[in-house]
Amino acid sequence: MQVEVISKGLFSLIVDEGRKGKQRQGFSQSGPMDTIAFYWANFLAHNEDNTPCLEIMGNMSLRFSEACVIAATGRQVKLKVNGSEQPVYRTTFVEKNDIVDVSSECLGCKVYLSILGQWQVSKSAGSACTVVRESLGGIHGNGQVLQDSDVIEIVSIAELNFKNLNLRELPVEKRFNYQAKTPFKVIKGYQEAFFSDVCKRIFTNSIYTVSPSIDRMGYRLTGEGVASSLSTMRSEAIHIGAIQVPPDGQPIIMMRDRQTLGGYPKLGCLNPLDVSRLAQQVPGEQISFVFQDNEEARASVLLFQRQLHQLKRELA
Repeated sequence: MQVEVISKGLFSLIVDEGRKGKQRQGFSQSGPMDTIAFYWANFLAHNEDNTPCLEIMGNMSLRFSEACVIAATGRQVKLKVNGSEQPVYRTTFVEKNDIVDVSSECLGCKVYLSILGQWQVSKSAGSACTVVRESLGGIHGNGQVLQDSDVIEIVSIAELNFKNLNLRELPVEKRFNYQAKTPFKVIKGYQEAFFSDVCKRIFTNSIYTVSPSIDRMGYRLTGEGVASSLSTMRSEAIHIGAIQVPPDGQPIIMMRDRQTLGGYPKLGCLNPLDVSRLAQQVPGEQISFVFQDNEEARASVLLFQRQLHQLKRELA
């Protein structure tokens, strides 16, 4: 099956789970910015977890050469087939030559489109995930984002088989709440000792604004500055969600395509569940933070995973 890109939108690329365990070799972790939406898209389209998926900003339009199964997820996602609006967070069947439009009502947010089948895309360092600055991944294997007239090759299952697939739909009340105003939870790191108690109170009592300087590498915030007593330090590995504080005091939260090493002191690291929520914040939106101890963070992640697996069993 061929999926033709009629309109690429603002910024659309192929992602999978990323290059796990490859940072020591110099590769960025990569992967979907919003892992929760990514995994739901693949599940609802009856794909395996690590099946490649489209991460879309803007309005993307595609033409399908064969009948197939798709699912669209993300913040305020909208899905149309031949101009007719379709349910989202749900298994959707499309026919031969159908035109599918996927977008978000929130400009700058990411949406995910999963297409059932075996994606015929080459892998670099074990992943097909597109990383522009490393020239890796994508349909051409060179890190290029999707362009108009690109064609994605997917080996689809027989129509008679997918017509018998269960219709999966995630209820609205079970979907991730991207617009919750609850503070983002921060797990303290060992370098937080180099930030004074006053600085830490400033950090948790302040409102920060998402700046226009955001991308897949990191999110720069603006607001009350915080300072570290650590004047020099060796570069070290950076974890997803790490909150770096450069000399200007404005926090930078490291995201999927972050560099492997960094030399700024770190206040801590976002709870993994909040990384997906941050990925869906856009310039001008305001956020706040609260510190969370390690055990509480671990318990929250384990509880979320347990509830997620239970919900998937109910929907399968």
